[in-house]
Amino acid sequence: IHFYKREAKTLMMENPLKRVIPRRTHFTDILMGEGKVMCRWRSSLWKLVWCELLIYTILFLSISFIYRYALTEEQMVWFERVVRWCGKQYTGLPLTFLLGFYVSLVVKRWWEQYCKLPWPDSIAIQLRGLVKTSDERSLMLKRTIVRYCMLSYTLCIRRLSVRLRKRFPTIKEIIQSGLCRPDEAIRIGDEDTAEIYGSNWWMPLKWSTELVFNAQKDGLIVSAPGYNGILGQISAFRSGLTSVAAYGHIPVPLVYTQVVTLAVYIYFAVALIGEQWIIFRNPGDEIDLYYPIFMTVKFLFYFGWLRVAETLYNPFGEDDEDFELNGLMNRHFKVAMNIVSESEDPPELKKDVYWNTPDPELEEGNWYEDMIGANGGYKTINEIGADGFEDPSEAITLTEKRDPMY
Repeated sequence: IHFYKREAKTLMMENPLKRVIPRRTHFTDILMGEGKVMCRWRSSLWKLVWCELLIYTILFLSISFIYRYALTEEQMVWFERVVRWCGKQYTGLPLTFLLGFYVSLVVKRWWEQYCKLPWPDSIAIQLRGLVKTSDERSLMLKRTIVRYCMLSYTLCIRRLSVRLRKRFPTIKEIIQSGLCRPDEAIRIGDEDTAEIYGSNWWMPLKWSTELVFNAQKDGLIVSAPGYNGILGQISAFRSGLTSVAAYGHIPVPLVYTQVVTLAVYIYFAVALIGEQWIIFRNPGDEIDLYYPIFMTVKFLFYFGWLRVAETLYNPFGEDDEDFELNGLMNRHFKVAMNIVSESEDPPELKKDVYWNTPDPELEEGNWYEDMIGANGGYKTINEIGADGFEDPSEAITLTEKRDPMY
């Protein structure tokens, strides 16, 4: 994410008027369509189930080899009876019903956990707008509240996230990062306890409310509704962390996971026998397959479904689809600190280019050609020419770079 941001920023600094042509659909895209998605490896179905599919295929072919070449004719007749019986019995398992509800539950939990992760931007914006004095004490107040919010964020989420736990294994690493002072760490106490509710991650948020109260009492925050708004944002931040922690402490009931997993494994264990092709067939049955084609398709569907649920079950791990919380936390700290500390004035208030247009419509035009050419020293749109256009094959969005579907 940071690479893409730097790349976009560099392009804008080199030429702020550089236009990007949307990527066109090529003939190969028309032929393959969405088939290119199936050729991906990262976060793909093949990466999740290739090992199990290989083992299952070897077992299936081994049983088929024994049946065809190692059994006597009488034993083959008995084996074929078992094949027919298993083929009738295992098809009645409600596998689609069980897997459908289980996967939908896990995917819903996975998405809700990310949506409930709090962002400190609203707190920083309210602090910037309501604490207007520019003295050192006011700046220290705003930066300290932001730091306390990120400290609570780190202390809470590191108990769930493997990546944050590796980055901050103890409170010592948090102190070294600058999020916490040694005297504050002493007040917070030991954060290595294994108890579910043994963490004091809420304590820096309590300090933040006390700082806001003192600021209101000292006249740094003069608006009563604004004072309530800041406290409300801090409370919402705490509520988001509590919700995420509750998801981590209270998982999907174990019996539900066991029932679904047991159903899938029993289904395919019985299918090892029930899907075998028999030699002594009825008259007219001329097809004799050694490789289980449709059984492989079933395996990809059902086991892929189960592996999706297992991958998304804990979004705070280190799988491909798990949350990259290190980058997200770095972004929160950087943006929130910039919001409360940046002293640059906003752009000058001027009329927009559609000022006298009653029904404005967005369209391209050389609105600022003269202004930019005279004051900024940049090339105009007409002066850019062919060199100002990106290669259509490289003109892809950040979403396309991140999403494996593209």
